[in-house]
Amino acid sequence: MNTDTAKSGKTFLTFFIIAFLFNVAASFAHPVTPTLIVERHLDSSMFGVALAAMMTMYFLFSPLWGRLCSYMPVKRILLICCLGYAAGQVIFGLAQTEAAVIGGRMFAGIFTGGCFVGMANYVINLCGTDMEQRGRNLVILTTIQNVGSAVGYFIGGTLGLISVETAFLSQVAVLAMSGILWNFLCADDSAYKVRPDSSLRLKDINPFSAIMAARTFMTPLLAMIFMITAISAIGQNSYEQCFNYFIKDQYGMSSAYNGMFKAGIAVLTLVLNMTVSLYLQKRTDIHRTFLYILTACTVLISLVLFHPPRFLFIAVYIVYSSVMVLRLPLLQMMSASRSTPSNSNQVMGFYQSMNSFGGIFGPCLPGSSTRKGLPSRSSWLSLPSCSPR
Repeated sequence: MNTDTAKSGKTFLTFFIIAFLFNVAASFAHPVTPTLIVERHLDSSMFGVALAAMMTMYFLFSPLWGRLCSYMPVKRILLICCLGYAAGQVIFGLAQTEAAVIGGRMFAGIFTGGCFVGMANYVINLCGTDMEQRGRNLVILTTIQNVGSAVGYFIGGTLGLISVETAFLSQVAVLAMSGILWNFLCADDSAYKVRPDSSLRLKDINPFSAIMAARTFMTPLLAMIFMITAISAIGQNSYEQCFNYFIKDQYGMSSAYNGMFKAGIAVLTLVLNMTVSLYLQKRTDIHRTFLYILTACTVLISLVLFHPPRFLFIAVYIVYSSVMVLRLPLLQMMSASRSTPSNSNQVMGFYQSMNSFGGIFGPCLPGSSTRKGLPSRSSWLSLPSCSPR
């Protein structure tokens, strides 16, 4: 291994370790959010509505962060966004009203997109034209994001048994620490990317203009990839939110159980991404095999429509969630391979925006069902496991 390769490997190792910490912390609050809503006597639909509010800002601002990645070092973007995300979670954790919950989640959503856009662009920029390394590192990043998220659910659920505040304080501290570590320990990617000829103008920081700028690189094939990204995200988020509600309302399971299921997903995701995903990228046409993954997910999720026993219901959720993750590195590679060095940051910003677009509507579906009484606030309050204290 030559010096440049060793240096590159060391650079990515540091980056991936911090990325894992960030993704673990990002999920600390999810398993305790229902408890926060119940303890503060908020409408039960807030679980889905608040997440949808966050994802709306994620959708609007991701293209902007993608554009800014062309002008600023990505590690600086990650620092700003981690601190902003942490501040938004402080507001959320202290919220006593529905308006404060939505406001805190929206503020956090402005910066959350920048974190995920920045991570993807850091990998793409430092890999340059080495497509094999880019594909491998995107798989690693996606694996880290999903395994880290699952581990974070488990830790957050455990911390929630102490108190909601413990989970939120831990999250804020680790998010802020992740941004600081990225900024001081990771490489500056400025030398690896094409800087725009024109300087950054005030109108360029308008999130709507950043979205409209997509027309400069959009093609029919890219549009179809982005549409698939958004639609598949709607399905995944809808199932995820319904499952979280269902196991509390029908099975009376605490946040710790949700954490254990996520731990199972983490293990299976790691195995599948390090074997199946890498094989698909190296040995197959991902444009075809991607369809097989969606078909498998459709078959899996169809099984829950036949009222299976509890153990099968949970097993299908774990397997489905792990298999569904396989689509992410493939979609990222399909998007990145149709970008140029001058617009790759913007393309990945728009990709993340479409991924969050599905998250806007997915959480709202189960959120709206709570207004029809499934589950109602009374059913939540009847569960002793909802409030661990």
